[in-house]
Amino acid sequence: MTEQVKFEAALAELEQVVDRLQKPDLPLDEALALYRRGTELAQQTEALLSRAELQVQQLTQAVRERFEEYSVEEDEASAGTGDE
Repeated sequence: MTEQVKFEAALAELEQVVDRLQKPDLPLDEALALYRRGTELAQQTEALLSRAELQVQQLTQAVRERFEEYSVEEDEASAGTGDE
């Protein structure tokens, strides 16, 4: 849950940075500082998304393995009843 909050906050701040960078009257030093902050936020959100993607892949694999076990158990059960 904390990562989701961090992601949402970082994404919202990144959107604000982009909006401010698009203003034509922005002083150069402020633009550079905002650009630096924007790249930090982009890296942070990318890392959070990568971790979330890995978790989804791991959960998907666990579900597949569980269904495979269930399928094998079911096949063994039905094969055992056919021999009798």
